[in-house]
Amino acid sequence: MKTNTRLAFLVVFAVLVELAGPVAATGRTGALVEATLAATSSPATITSSPAPCSDTKYNLQGTKWASTLRWRFKASTTPAYLNAADVLTVLKRSFGNITHERNDCGRLDHVSATHSYLGTTTHGIGVTSDGRCGTSDSANTVGFGALPSGVLAITCVRSIGSRIVETDIRLSTGVTWALSLSSCSNDFMLESVVTHEVGHAFGLGHVGETNHGRLTMSTFIDGTCENQEATLGNGDMKGLEALY
Repeated sequence: MKTNTRLAFLVVFAVLVELAGPVAATGRTGALVEATLAATSSPATITSSPAPCSDTKYNLQGTKWASTLRWRFKASTTPAYLNAADVLTVLKRSFGNITHERNDCGRLDHVSATHSYLGTTTHGIGVTSDGRCGTSDSANTVGFGALPSGVLAITCVRSIGSRIVETDIRLSTGVTWALSLSSCSNDFMLESVVTHEVGHAFGLGHVGETNHGRLTMSTFIDGTCENQEATLGNGDMKGLEALY
C-alpha cells in the first residue's frame, strides 16, 4: 500500500532524459538515462488505477532491439550481504519476466524479444556514479555501484536510429535489497525494480502513476517488500507486443 508519509524507501521512475550529442568514440547516438528516485505517493493513487490485467495503457521510447539482448553481470560489485549467485538468479528471472511476458492475467507469451546471459564480466557499468551515461564499450552490463542519494537504479540505453545497440543497468549500493519476500524486511525487492528497468532496456517507456499505477511500467513502485510489479500488466504486455 502506498502512503502519503515521506519514506526513504518509496521510489519514482523518473522521465527519460535525452543526453546531448553523439558518443563520438563509438558512433552511438540517442543515449537515454532512466533513473529510479526516492519519492512519495498517495494512498488513493494505486486504488484509483485499474487492475493490472484490465489496464491497456503503454508508452514506447521509440527504440527496440533488432537482435538478442546479450548481457553480462559484474558479480564483483555485489554487496557483501547478498550472494552473487542468488542475485544472478533474480536478474535472469527479471529479464525473463519481460521476454516471456510473465503475468497473472492468463495471457500467453506473444513477444519475440530474446535475451541471453553471457556470464560474468570485469567490464565497467556504463552508468556513472553521478547518474549519467558513461563510456560506451559495446557491452551490456548489469551491476551494483554508487548512485546519487535517493536513486535506486539507472538504466542507460544507447541507440542508432530506432535500433538499440547497448544498455547498462546500475543498481544502487546505497539502499538494501531483498531477493525474496520471505527474506525482506523494509528492503526493496530486486526483482520488481530490475523487471521495470529491463522493460526500459527493451524499449518500454513510462505510464502515468495516477491512472496506471498498477502496471510494471508506472512511475512508482508500490513500496518496500512488494513484488507485484515483477509480473506484467495488460498494458506492459501490449507495449512489448507492439515492439516485438
